[in-house]
Amino acid sequence: MKNLSIARSGKNKNLLVLLILLLLFLSTLSSGFASFKEEILRYKVRNPRVSRIIHKIIIVNKGKFTVNNLKVWIPIIRNETPYHFAIINSITTNHQYDFKSDPSNNTYIFWHINSMLPGEMLTAKIEYSLLSFNVWSIINADLVGSYSKESPLYRSYTQPEQFIESNDPLIVETARSIAGNETNPHILALKIADFVSKHLKYKVQDNEQGAKWALEHGEGDCSEFSYLFTALCRACGIPARVKAGFAFHSNVEETEFGHMWAEYYLPNYGWIPVDLTWNQLCSQDSLHFSMLQTFPIKYPYDTVFIEYSAFPSANIEAFQTIKISLGSIADFENFHLAYLTYDAIHETKNVESLYFLATLMGAGIFTPEDYTNLEKAIEEFDMTLQQSLETNDLNGIQQAYAQIEYISSLAEGIIFKCGIMLTLTVLIIILIVYAVSWRRHKIEAEFIS
Repeated sequence: MKNLSIARSGKNKNLLVLLILLLLFLSTLSSGFASFKEEILRYKVRNPRVSRIIHKIIIVNKGKFTVNNLKVWIPIIRNETPYHFAIINSITTNHQYDFKSDPSNNTYIFWHINSMLPGEMLTAKIEYSLLSFNVWSIINADLVGSYSKESPLYRSYTQPEQFIESNDPLIVETARSIAGNETNPHILALKIADFVSKHLKYKVQDNEQGAKWALEHGEGDCSEFSYLFTALCRACGIPARVKAGFAFHSNVEETEFGHMWAEYYLPNYGWIPVDLTWNQLCSQDSLHFSMLQTFPIKYPYDTVFIEYSAFPSANIEAFQTIKISLGSIADFENFHLAYLTYDAIHETKNVESLYFLATLMGAGIFTPEDYTNLEKAIEEFDMTLQQSLETNDLNGIQQAYAQIEYISSLAEGIIFKCGIMLTLTVLIIILIVYAVSWRRHKIEAEFIS
């Protein structure tokens, strides 16, 4: 009789503890189920970063002959929401310049120099302040729409071009092999990304080689990775393009090289970033800054374009350095949209920490209605932020900032309630254990007597 009583009391205690742990675990799962709205949440923007970039360029006539009709184009970093806001603080140069744009929506600083003598130089220094973000795409393959194949976008970004030989028989056959029976463009793009990542070995190339060369040789640098991914997407009927600009590994760095990555287009979602050399798929970190939004028809991908008239033996060389350092949000105090966006997104780090803590504390069990409201409020904030960034809506950003302050106070209230409930739960468990223990000792005492 004694052994049976002890076994039952231990079993009851274990079941109670297991039940509480199970309920807490189940409460953490609710965060994985977000309700869809009529307006799709396509991405989340987090981790704001303020940087300063100095881009120095030297173009020198190292030959023995005068170079005539020299034209130089240097693409610039522009605002590109949701990825970054840009301010050009200064342009210092020894020649007059102008601004030009092209049909691909790129903007350049442009120099036209009638003649450059041997040894003569063009120097330029462009100083930026940049507010950038980590951006994660949120894609539901079932919500991807259908392409309008007669649209200018589709026709432009599914055509072959220099370095992107999407009509080459080898690339077409490879694309078919990768696709198999898959027709969803998002899933298919992921399969193409996986193929390119596995097929190519990273190796720096002295010249631009193109997609076909990369496929045949199984190697390349950021250019070839981007060309091949783009070409295979286009061969499968998925609009895709290559982007170029600067990318860094840290807040303080200096380099002589630009960088390239790619994007593919999904109806209902827009352009989705892919940087296979940096292992960024459907996301882009805050240290990528694009200068070229797509392939400029007249020039290859680069950060400096040069044309001139001279003898075949003319020798024009270009040198550049790009240096990044930490900036200050004070740089954007007169750029109200960017400044307030920074404040709103900066607060999300605190909010997400509070949300995680509330989840661990069992908010889904103890305060289910408040917890549901918290999840909805976070989703509404991200939706407001998305809409405001895409329309440059200062009032919308102000609304998002008010939302994030409300979310913070809501999360703190939930944590306070959960703390009380957990305290009560622990007290109840202690009382139950004490009661069971007292009962056991009483039975043991009766048995002994």
